[in-house]
Amino acid sequence: MNRLIGSLALLLAFCGVTYGQAQTPATVDGAGEMKPMALLTISGYDELKEDINFLGSLAGQPQLAAQFEPFIMGFVQGLNKTQPLGVVLQTDGMNFAGAICLPIADFATFLKNLKAFGIDSSDAGEGITQISANGQTLFGKQGNGWAFLSMMPQMLENLPADPAKIFSNLSEEYDLGVRANIQNIPEAYRQMLIQNVKAGMDAGMRPMQDESDEQFETRKAMATAQVEQIERMIKEIDEVTVGLSVDNKQQRTFLDIAYTAVAGSKLSQQLAEMADTKTNFAGFFQPNAAGMLMLASKMQESDIAQMQQMFGAFRKQVETAIDKQSDLPSDEAKETAKSAANDFMDAMLATLTAGTMDGGAVLNLTPESLSFVAGGFIGDPAKVESGLKKLAELGKDDPKMPAIKWNAASHDGVNFHTLSVPTPDEEEPRQLFGETVEMAVGIGKQSVYFSLGRDCIATAKKIIEESAANPGKAVAPMEMSLSIGQILKTVATFEPDDETLQMVSAALENETSGRDHVRIVAQPIDNGVRSRFEIEEGVMRAIGVAAKAQQMQAAGAPR
Repeated sequence: MNRLIGSLALLLAFCGVTYGQAQTPATVDGAGEMKPMALLTISGYDELKEDINFLGSLAGQPQLAAQFEPFIMGFVQGLNKTQPLGVVLQTDGMNFAGAICLPIADFATFLKNLKAFGIDSSDAGEGITQISANGQTLFGKQGNGWAFLSMMPQMLENLPADPAKIFSNLSEEYDLGVRANIQNIPEAYRQMLIQNVKAGMDAGMRPMQDESDEQFETRKAMATAQVEQIERMIKEIDEVTVGLSVDNKQQRTFLDIAYTAVAGSKLSQQLAEMADTKTNFAGFFQPNAAGMLMLASKMQESDIAQMQQMFGAFRKQVETAIDKQSDLPSDEAKETAKSAANDFMDAMLATLTAGTMDGGAVLNLTPESLSFVAGGFIGDPAKVESGLKKLAELGKDDPKMPAIKWNAASHDGVNFHTLSVPTPDEEEPRQLFGETVEMAVGIGKQSVYFSLGRDCIATAKKIIEESAANPGKAVAPMEMSLSIGQILKTVATFEPDDETLQMVSAALENETSGRDHVRIVAQPIDNGVRSRFEIEEGVMRAIGVAAKAQQMQAAGAPR
């Protein structure tokens, strides 16, 4: 899944490359219906004003948009302020059409108003107007309630009569939206991208200094697998969407990255499995905690094979690093360290081979306490325990190394091994942890937990109990959240003289009713997946308070 999302930027950039190629339109008769290849939309002027005023209200300026209107009125006169505007690039497989689409009913008056800004226009014939400013030239024409602008007059042919119909799916949800219809890009251009990716890999694939032939071949095989993955994405991804929205109604801002698969493709089948993700570690789902992470997904065979290749290369890198760079006192100690590292990697490889990623992490934080627990499904937990014991063997002769208490506690089949480390002699860590930092590793039949902080075992036990009480809980494939208010409240406790920090922390605590989260969620959509980065109203308000405080401080005003 991560590699799929990582391919999106490459696919979106390709639309720009294709547009550059399209600037010399084909002269062949159209092969069929014009279809959108790429869209960019901006929501209507009135909607943008509301969103700008909402953002301004968070900093005490509810009429912020009015400050900008005098500077842009000349450009927006004549616009239908309720309609979106945008850019469309279309193709029928051989010919291209593309333009900036403005909701303007009277194009001649609009052009006349632009003369005050040094933008001239002249008749180019056949209903086309040439527009010039600062040595740059555009071509435009009037449609039914719309004006179209493009870099070449040929691109103004075969444009949609009503762009609002193709913009609506994007503009109704996002203030700024971009969509690439990958399968509408002509096959020749998609093949060109694949060949460019392969050529780039071949050009950059050189043996590195001190790299053995075996390591080089392993790295080359990994790069080849990644190129094959990109090639499959180009063939099987249908649409890619990136959208940014300031949602003044629900008082949040979010950025979406989404993609859908070609119906019936292997990718489509894989995404269908994400539509019903469940976890056996529901105890980690604590959206009101200071921090939370949940993962629940299935690995595909191709992903497993690629990860196995990566682990093979990583093993060799770790062993080489231990041999050449470690300060271990003897060859025997180095072999023990390599054996421990291999045990940990064996455990992770067994997890990948099982094809299940299921687990999470939780951070609980107050000015008086910190605790952190992470854990989840592990294919071979015994290997984790074996690796820990080998590491303990390495440190047995070091008087500074604290002793591990093996099997110090157990709960529901999970055995806990504990370790206590003296807390640094400073106020902040001692207030959060006490005199010692308590750590524990819990080993279950198919699970491993790591916890630290105050009452770390008790906290882990509670998560285990809640997980056992809610097996197979439906969750998003990935969700992560941070409570900025809880985090800043703790930081502000240790920084009492930072006035800006105190103001922001107080605003988050008193004015946001818990809506102070930054959240990332990957969710299934129809034949695809959407990853959303969301900032709640409280965080935006805190940013506004901080900006205002800094302005007042710079001006020397009392706060």
